[in-house]
Amino acid sequence: MLRENKTFRKLFIAYGLSTLGDWFDFIAVSILLGFVWQADPMTMAILPIAYAAPGIVLGQFAGVMADRVNKVKMMILMDVIQASLTLLLLAMPNPAWFLVVIALRSCASVFNDPAQQTLTRQIVAPDQLLKATSLNGAVFQMGKLIGPLLGGLVAAFFAPAICLIINAGSYLLSTAFLLTIRRVEDNLPRPASKDRALPLRQAWQEGWSVFLQNRVLLYSTLFGVAAMMSIQLADAQFPVIFREKVPHNPEMVGYSVSVIGLGALFTVTWLQRLKEIRSYGWVLGGGVFLIGIGFAGIGFYQTGDGMYWILVASLIAGIGTGLTSVGTNYLVQKETPPEALGRVRGIIDSITSATFIIAPLLGGFLMTLLGPSTAFLWVGLLITGVGAGAILIQRLIWGKPRAATTVVSKQAG
Repeated sequence: MLRENKTFRKLFIAYGLSTLGDWFDFIAVSILLGFVWQADPMTMAILPIAYAAPGIVLGQFAGVMADRVNKVKMMILMDVIQASLTLLLLAMPNPAWFLVVIALRSCASVFNDPAQQTLTRQIVAPDQLLKATSLNGAVFQMGKLIGPLLGGLVAAFFAPAICLIINAGSYLLSTAFLLTIRRVEDNLPRPASKDRALPLRQAWQEGWSVFLQNRVLLYSTLFGVAAMMSIQLADAQFPVIFREKVPHNPEMVGYSVSVIGLGALFTVTWLQRLKEIRSYGWVLGGGVFLIGIGFAGIGFYQTGDGMYWILVASLIAGIGTGLTSVGTNYLVQKETPPEALGRVRGIIDSITSATFIIAPLLGGFLMTLLGPSTAFLWVGLLITGVGAGAILIQRLIWGKPRAATTVVSKQAG
């Protein structure tokens, strides 16, 4: 049983601590740039680039390293670096240097994800993999739900700097838990000596070879990029659309994000009951379809309608978010050969990171050109179309559904 897996339990706690701290950090960074330094729009536009660009540049190298080195030790080193750079943010004299340190810290965080995903695959039994992926998704959504709320309270009653200190402390606590499992890989199967001796370039090329020759991984990534591009066209524009739809209720932005988190949390909790995903089309395509329905519902909303309709639309989008996030992570872990998981994960991360730079800029252009309501509605319909199309041609993308072996696991203990 997964609950009896002490190694996974400690890895899970370490991941949860760093995730919660990241959301505290998100609030502090937003307040410091937007309110303390009164940063101009162009500076604010650089912020997502500082977070995403390192993933594009270093994602594939991080994946290669995750397949070759001790993953726990790499995660420990990255946690220490991130804690140090987080504290360094407190000493930055202006927004420019602040963004430089954010980018440097993001470079370290790039190495954590492929290492954590690869180690999870190694220490969790195949029939528990979906449950493990769902638990990781649940703690991420809980961090997204609780972190901004607590971070906002701390920043309001004390100072944004306290949020940064809490985040640094969360990295150090994560390190403490990882130190207790630092020797776990000594008892795990190691890559063949010939694989460890491969030059980095050849190891990287082999990762691409695995990725390109695996039809499910390749087509799923192409679908994921199309879906993510569509979603990101509108995702960064929530404050803009809410400013038009509910101009006298700015708190609805926070309520909507929280309800999206609740919907996702509900979904990933339900997915823990399954032993495997037999149809990627219905989970991934269906998830994107629901996100599109939710976004289009917000676009359809008219001033004067009951505001609960926005929350209903947000809940639908949250359910779709839970399906796509867990389904994507599970697919990559399940369909990738264990010895190449780090490299493949790095390749996929580097490809998808580009959408977080390109799509928000394009979304801003569309909002300016068409107006927030019209643009949000059309983007929602576009996302719905992408999801519906994936469902209709799911056999072409993912092949036939798996045989109906085991569907629902027995309730634990």
